Amino acid sequence: MELTSDTKFVISILLATVLVIGGGAYFTSKKSTSTGGRIIPDTLISRLAPEDSAANGPKDAKVTFVEFGDFQCPSCASLHPTLKEIKEKYKDASVRFVFRNYPLPQHENAFLAAEAAVEAGKQHKFWELHDMLFENQANIKKENLQAYAEKLGLDMTGFNEALENHANKSAVERDMADGVALGVRGTPTLFINNLEYKGKYTLDGLSAAIDSALAAVQ
Repeated sequence: MELTSDTKFVISILLATVLVIGGGAYFTSKKSTSTGGRIIPDTLISRLAPEDSAANGPKDAKVTFVEFGDFQCPSCASLHPTLKEIKEKYKDASVRFVFRNYPLPQHENAFLAAEAAVEAGKQHKFWELHDMLFENQANIKKENLQAYAEKLGLDMTGFNEALENHANKSAVERDMADGVALGVRGTPTLFINNLEYKGKYTLDGLSAAIDSALAAVQ
């Protein structure tokens, strides 16, 4: 796959980050809350969850929960069951869940998996493929992606053409560029409204943060 200059720029930043801080760790901003979570400035809020992002929940939700993730990231896969519980717990609440692709350069299958997920979203099966990828993380090569798409009943002609021609490369690049602008340095990185989440990645920890955000906008 030929990389655009924007992609090369993003990857160079990611590589530098990996070399400096190691797998999955990331710097905190100087501007933070008492718990260490960075507050995203108003000028960047629009880059958290664009309208065409993969999302589940009401568009006018009081709380927007954003994950920047990588389908080949072990930490993302470990967090996945907890996030499924969170989504189920708040399915009737005013919470919107958004996933942004942030494939890391050291994960050779992550970028194509992200492209496949975007294509599945165009066929209204994003979350189904999203779950399959995290639950079968050891098997996300091209042939696996095609097998999952077929299992989901996707239009295979369109799906295969999209992978072959990298039709969704620019969508993945945009997510990555937004992540860089927002200070994402590793995966998973979570945001709840305009605040980067820095608490424990547990059902109780995430629930407390969401409840606090809901209470703040009542």
